[in-house]
Amino acid sequence: MQSIIHLENIRKSYYLGKQELPVLKGISLDVYRNEYVALMGPSGSGKSTLMNILGCLDSPSGGRYMLNGKDVSRMPDNDLAEVRNKEIGFVFQQFNLFPHMTVIENIMIAPVKVLKKSKEEAAAEALKLLGRVGLADKANEYPSRLSGGQKQRVAIARAMAMNPEVMLFDEPT
Repeated sequence: MQSIIHLENIRKSYYLGKQELPVLKGISLDVYRNEYVALMGPSGSGKSTLMNILGCLDSPSGGRYMLNGKDVSRMPDNDLAEVRNKEIGFVFQQFNLFPHMTVIENIMIAPVKVLKKSKEEAAAEALKLLGRVGLADKANEYPSRLSGGQKQRVAIARAMAMNPEVMLFDEPT
């Protein structure tokens, strides 16, 4: 069985002037469809850096990252944007909900803009997802009126609305 995520000797360094600061030093990993993996470690150990690489928000300095059999390690930015939009769901630590949009609008926007779904289809799917996360009654609320846990569940529903191959959660608890 082919892994959905295959990391081979992933390295990432940042530079402070001419001084190299290695953060990831040869990470290799395979993740298979329907598998759950948790990355744990102390602050500053590179978890968020690895998550950004997995989410195609950043590129490794070295090594190879295969996603669904495609080498995304050195893809151009515009191709990576398409991979991010269509194959990866990312729930950020800060939720990143649009404050001027209702809960249902936050969930609908990407399926309408990126997947070109009709507003009616996106709304129906958003309501189903809100039901799955226990927030169907909050569809017309604004994020400012939600608790932190409710915002997190809206962010999860929003990521699920894109039906991604991979879901990434940064600091999920």
